[in-house]
Amino acid sequence: MNKKSLTTLLLLLFLSLKVSAGTGTTFFYQYTVEAVETGMGKVYVSDDNTPPTEEQYLDYFGQTYSKSATAGIQTITTTAHLYAKPEPGYMFTHWNRVNGDTETTISYTKNTTDLVTTISNTTIDKPNKVLFKAYFAKTGIVYPVSSDETLGAVHIDIPTNAIGDVVTMTALPDHLCGRFLGWRHDDSPELITDNPYVLEVTESSAGTYTAVFEDKNVEEKGIYVMMENVGTQRILGVIGKTENTYSQDQRYFHNSMMLVPTTNENIHSLPSTVIRLTGKPTGSGGLSSVEMKCQGISTYEIGNRRFHIEKYLDDTYFVYEPIGDFPGYLRDYGSENGVEDYMEKVGEYHSPGLWNRWKYDNAYVWVFRLLDEEHLDENYFGAKPSAISQRDGKYYTTMYTSFPYRCMDGVKAYTVDQIMDGGIVNLKEISSGEVPSQTAVVLECNSTNPRYNRLLPILTEPEPIEGENLLKGEIWLNDENTDTATFRTAFNPETMRVFNEETGMFSSTNNKDPHLGDAPLEYLVNNTCYLDISGMENIPETLNITTGGRKRLLGDANDDKEVNVIDVMCVVNYILENPVPVFIFENADTHEDLEINVIDAMWIVNYILNN
Repeated sequence: MNKKSLTTLLLLLFLSLKVSAGTGTTFFYQYTVEAVETGMGKVYVSDDNTPPTEEQYLDYFGQTYSKSATAGIQTITTTAHLYAKPEPGYMFTHWNRVNGDTETTISYTKNTTDLVTTISNTTIDKPNKVLFKAYFAKTGIVYPVSSDETLGAVHIDIPTNAIGDVVTMTALPDHLCGRFLGWRHDDSPELITDNPYVLEVTESSAGTYTAVFEDKNVEEKGIYVMMENVGTQRILGVIGKTENTYSQDQRYFHNSMMLVPTTNENIHSLPSTVIRLTGKPTGSGGLSSVEMKCQGISTYEIGNRRFHIEKYLDDTYFVYEPIGDFPGYLRDYGSENGVEDYMEKVGEYHSPGLWNRWKYDNAYVWVFRLLDEEHLDENYFGAKPSAISQRDGKYYTTMYTSFPYRCMDGVKAYTVDQIMDGGIVNLKEISSGEVPSQTAVVLECNSTNPRYNRLLPILTEPEPIEGENLLKGEIWLNDENTDTATFRTAFNPETMRVFNEETGMFSSTNNKDPHLGDAPLEYLVNNTCYLDISGMENIPETLNITTGGRKRLLGDANDDKEVNVIDVMCVVNYILENPVPVFIFENADTHEDLEINVIDAMWIVNYILNN
């Protein structure tokens, strides 16, 4: 992929929506924080996420801060960071947000974030006061604590418990940054992995239970997610490059990012919806300086900008570009201003956009569906072979991704190391079950449903696959500002064979776009694989597959179906680390000791001499 052809991909995600500040009314945005009772705990609020000092914590009604801006706009958003500190003998339980006579629990952590909107008629005489209550309770004889409050919180249903009570303790790991490992009872070296953990309070079970959390190290390792819009239930993905121009009226991701409905039957088998996030934990449930990598494209490399992910409620978030008082918030515009179109093998999609102020609208709110072992039963990416590809109870398809993954559910991954006589494609299994990034493979599955053919994205790159792989992969990103041939691979039946879902075999016929009827496709379908047969002669139009492997001929080191002095020289050159054009290890390893040495060469000599 030509990097220059992608220079503006996702550019809108990293460009702040710059609204000129004019001479208008000065609006004041005021927050108040109140503890339930004095003497039980203290509270603190600020507009940044710097933890307060001991002296900054205040009693009943806490601290109030104001923030002002001058602009001719309808609304503006700002952030309140809330902190709670219990007095000795008490524990913090949760934050509630007060709206009239209604209270809503927003967090069990001592450090949380809430975004609110102030309307334009709020003046210095009518400050927008938002009330939060920090709840504390007297600790019982079973007392849960967090090993690291930036990685996770704890909750107990009966804080003031006594002997005979049955209590439930819940560890609440930070969705993006923390991982729960287990409960430690007092100083016990053993961890109790139940979560929630239910126990009867007795003299022996009394004590402190520490929820031990592990840092996921998102800044260096990253996490894999599917990103779903709360308001529309659409999944974010990448389709290509956006327009070169940008203005306030062109804040949409036309032709660059897509939002695919969760009802789409292909949603869990599209590599273009698997996103790898990296960023710095904020300590309040979000990430800063975030990069998103999808289909091998880093948004920072393209747009030279990073964005922020900020927690809203529970495990929902805002995504925005944090420049000035008017950050651009990522929003699903749906059919209102988005694209309603077809992409090969995807179907209807819309395009998201940026808006310079958040509103009380779930179209601005996002959920990150974690793709990891902990959430494997809830969220998944998998293979979706066709029923026609069935052979002996197994189903076959191809896969090419920009990220490495581990095969689950009995799925097996194969490379193609040779095309044998009779038009048979020989499949060589990747025994580890871990497929490196940008490795084209044939997948053997037990079902046609990706739910049962799961491929788990992994953060550590596996060892490269040894030997030649005739199977190549294709990932393209649409760019309407350049000629199609510069970013797409033209299909050539003379040099390619594509795994055809209508036949279940590799064919000289290109896969069709199901949305175009019988119209032929000039280019390879997005996210597809093909056999590179360039330079080969007499390759049939249709190739079948086999996992049986080549028929082994012991001593035939160069795979010419004979055992002669050439094989002896082939083994000697291999031992001397001289170049060997073709070398079949399993044939040359005549003693089956997984080593190639002079004993193997002597075995071949004796075989030739009939000894």
